[in-house]
Amino acid sequence: MIDLGLMSYLMAPASEPKLTNPEEVQEAISGQQGSGPEQYPEQGFVASPTVSLLVLICNAILPTHHFPTAWKHAREISILKPGKDPALPASYGPISLLDTIGKLFEKILLTRFLHEVSVRGLMRDEQFGFRPRHST
Repeated sequence: MIDLGLMSYLMAPASEPKLTNPEEVQEAISGQQGSGPEQYPEQGFVASPTVSLLVLICNAILPTHHFPTAWKHAREISILKPGKDPALPASYGPISLLDTIGKLFEKILLTRFLHEVSVRGLMRDEQFGFRPRHST
């Protein structure tokens, strides 16, 4: 038996994705840390020309459904585990750093996705992952 919320989603006509705007980009930037391979600090994103450029980039990606290949590559670094001997390779844990602009775009998509899922009632209340106010 198919859920009523899922059925309404499946019956809805397909449409072009809603384009983003400076406010949505600014919201995604808030709390974003500059930890990607290019290491843009958050303050570097806040400038108006930068936000406008990010809006243009996102709006070029949304209708084409093309996620840039460069955003899919990570730079891996090793972090020394607390209290471990730095001379031993096993004392280090790998960390993958993804492109900051790619993470920003993914954050915009995730916010949209979670909003739609919530509005349409497509997620059970018992689902805790990726949901605000539902931590385990």
